[in-house]
Amino acid sequence: MLSGAKVLITGTSRGLGLEMVTQLANRKSPPSLIFATCRNPVAAVKLQEVAKKFDFVKIIQLDVNALDTYPALSKEVYKHTDKLDILINSAGISSSEAYDLSTFTPEIMTQTLHTNLVAPIYLTKIFLPLLAKPEIVEGNPSLVVNISSNMGSISENTTRGGLYPYRCSKTALNAFTRSLSLDLKIQNISSVSIHPGWVATDMGGKAAELTPAQSISGVLTLIDEFQEEQNGNFYDYAGKVFPW
Repeated sequence: MLSGAKVLITGTSRGLGLEMVTQLANRKSPPSLIFATCRNPVAAVKLQEVAKKFDFVKIIQLDVNALDTYPALSKEVYKHTDKLDILINSAGISSSEAYDLSTFTPEIMTQTLHTNLVAPIYLTKIFLPLLAKPEIVEGNPSLVVNISSNMGSISENTTRGGLYPYRCSKTALNAFTRSLSLDLKIQNISSVSIHPGWVATDMGGKAAELTPAQSISGVLTLIDEFQEEQNGNFYDYAGKVFPW
């Protein structure tokens, strides 16, 4: 699915998003276009290095919270292509300041939901004209990938609790994935939620179990081998079904 594809990824200046761009660009059969979006391209030194090496990597400025800039983003992508095969909603935030009720604030909840939920939904809406393949009844669907988390699993939340804004945002993102898979099937667009594992990034911390390279290697394999029967489901980075 990824070979020769046209892919847009959010949150690529660091962490998992940067690792996705790096691994995809260095593949023997890479995508034909990678749109790497980030809030501050000038400061994204490592991303700039990848783009200089591979001309099919296009860096585009995007603050996912600036919803009014999404139409301009779409126009920028249209300069290069009128079709998009894969949209990866990777950008996300988590605030340790709102771990439990004693530190919870409406402001943190609103900010987290806006970044982790509202932005992916609206971005998907904006790019529907590029993702839609109504002329194809079955096979070769476009794909919306939502980077979720085990924290979004209700059935797995049995011992820790806390982190209300982050947990709620990822649970809601999973609900979006499932609804999207039903609503857009007629346009030959599939969707999937992926838990990338506990990864040693700025968000995951140094004690995490996985390196970004290990996590994203699994995530990209799952995307590459995606089948229509996986539409609307929730998986971990190793390709195993993750409980809702």
